[in-house]
Amino acid sequence: MSTENEDLVANWIKENGNPAIEKLTQVNLETASKVASFLAQNGMDAHALAQLVDTQISEVNKWLNGKHNFSEKTLAQITTTLESKKLV
Repeated sequence: MSTENEDLVANWIKENGNPAIEKLTQVNLETASKVASFLAQNGMDAHALAQLVDTQISEVNKWLNGKHNFSEKTLAQITTTLESKKLV
């Protein structure tokens, strides 16, 4: 790709946003909302989830604030842990 084409694409993204990133952000926020609702319904908080999945509270807070992607691995770990504790 030439520099001119790269500039065209970069300028278009600056002006119009990136639909793929916007969609990923929306999915992350929806997932975070569902996880937060689940925690609230089960009398749990971010600290309890961090302990269950053996991670730092700061990492869980990033998930719940939508500032960190939920990878398939992360979602599988959360689901497996909650199922093993008979919470889902």
